[in-house]
Amino acid sequence: MLAKLSQLTVFVWVAVALLPSFGSSVQALDEPAVPQISESHRAYLSRVARRAMRDDLLERDMYEPGYVPAGLRSLTAEVVVRIRQDGYLLSAAAGGPAPATKATRDAALGAMRLLRHDREMSIDQVPDLLVELEVVGPAQPIDIEGDWTKPRAVDRFLEPGVHGVVIIGPKQRHRFCPTEVFTSDMTVADSLKSFAQNALSDPSQIAKSKLMRFRSVHWIQPKGGAAIVSLHRGLTVLDNAVVTASNLDNAIASLAAYMAYRQQNSGLFSYQYEPGLNRYSKDENLVRQVGATLALSMHAKWSGESASLAAANTAIRYHLQGLTDIPDVDRGAFIATADKKNKLGLTALLAIAMAEHPEAGRFQDTRQRLVRGMLWLQRPSGMFITAFPPAERIDAQDYFPGEALLALAKQYSLEPSADILGAFDRAILFYRSYFRNAPSPAFVPWQVQAYALMAQQGRRGDYVSYVFELSDWLAQKQLNESNCPWPELWGGIAAYQPGRAGVSTASYLEGFTAALELARVMGDQARISKYERIVRDAARFVMQLQFRQEEAYFVRSPKDVIGGIRTTPSLDLLRIDHAQHALVALIRARQTLFPDER
Repeated sequence: MLAKLSQLTVFVWVAVALLPSFGSSVQALDEPAVPQISESHRAYLSRVARRAMRDDLLERDMYEPGYVPAGLRSLTAEVVVRIRQDGYLLSAAAGGPAPATKATRDAALGAMRLLRHDREMSIDQVPDLLVELEVVGPAQPIDIEGDWTKPRAVDRFLEPGVHGVVIIGPKQRHRFCPTEVFTSDMTVADSLKSFAQNALSDPSQIAKSKLMRFRSVHWIQPKGGAAIVSLHRGLTVLDNAVVTASNLDNAIASLAAYMAYRQQNSGLFSYQYEPGLNRYSKDENLVRQVGATLALSMHAKWSGESASLAAANTAIRYHLQGLTDIPDVDRGAFIATADKKNKLGLTALLAIAMAEHPEAGRFQDTRQRLVRGMLWLQRPSGMFITAFPPAERIDAQDYFPGEALLALAKQYSLEPSADILGAFDRAILFYRSYFRNAPSPAFVPWQVQAYALMAQQGRRGDYVSYVFELSDWLAQKQLNESNCPWPELWGGIAAYQPGRAGVSTASYLEGFTAALELARVMGDQARISKYERIVRDAARFVMQLQFRQEEAYFVRSPKDVIGGIRTTPSLDLLRIDHAQHALVALIRARQTLFPDER
């Protein structure tokens, strides 16, 4: 049974979606109605569910609650009850549409009877089961024509983790809830496509089917008698009050420990964990691996944490195996990789990791050699070639040149050099025009960090203006109460698609902290106020992406998620570079927002 139910998506669609649907009334609202259920009423319904499960095990008459709170008596809805243990989905069923108490009881009975059909259960086991409830609200039609499984076809209609979907086909009706997206490691579009493949026997039914959307209220009770945990998109939603020095310290410590846990004996880090499927992917990206090294090196310097220092040292040793001299370049070197792609970003990020190391002087000679190698890649125009021989590429201009410039700026702060200053003077001429011709969010954070650091040391007006130009442009993409209806997304940077924000906000936050520091140096009060607000709001958003214990209720291996950073609020893939950017960003936010609280 457990093996079967590990494929959560298929089970819930088949076992829940084919049960009676929730009526035909549709409210013509901009947003589907949300069932209004207070925290105390959620606790009450959890007790009803457990009492129904217990009485069924004891083979008593069907449980009939003797008391129903006044606020629930008029609520008619459909209720989904799921039973979980140790992250496994054991059973699920739906009840209603009916008065909420009756719908909850019927759903709990259905779920328990499905469970008992598959395994022996005793009354003593019921308190240890996690009971999950989702109350489904009324649905409204989505005005979409044609194949709704195509990429982006439903993006403007369905908010991930918020909207559930009803699919009305020529002969049948199906439904899946918002929670089934984030527990399956799939996007909404992927979920719809998978649903069509699994539940619609004839592909031609897709064009003939109609979609409706709905909202739900979702919570869990981890054990019998325990407090309920209300969730939205699977998150415990945070507000701005959470951004304090102590809370940032806790988030940083948890994240650093998580990254150290992900390190393998070789020095590399496991690349991506998929919680819903309980597996690590086999993908790899050495540039992102070095980024993780950088983050732990920075954390070791900032915190003095021995585990982070040990992890950084092990990773640096691994990557230095690729240290390779450049012929005809006096003491110039780069980091070569087995695939011979020899990306500039890898060499740059390793140089930064060594500059941020608590014992930076220990790597002085190696850094100098890598700096000479990076300077050699810059053309007279100011542009950087983005790979070392035998490769020679100019792609990834949004990323690698900025990383190289930040490495050069870090080196300049330790050892000022006319060669490095000349490289910055050439680069600003090229990359300022490059950005103005094709502005890109990904371009901003690395360039801002590099030029902000150089501007602080020389007060160069052109450097300062460049930093503020890039930062002010990106600031317009931050979500807030005026451009986003979802408070949990406020502070996120919707870089490429309106209203969609995810873990890339962490990398943008790195840039904004650098811009804030520069604004303070320059005494720019308007930008100080603006950037402080941006940094605080973005930090809250990044902190909310971090997995907490109560949010791992559907995960079979909590140690592989707690402390890690989600891809988006409703996509739980945990990549090591996501953790890297979040760790650096939160350390930088902690330093800039609370510089005197250490």
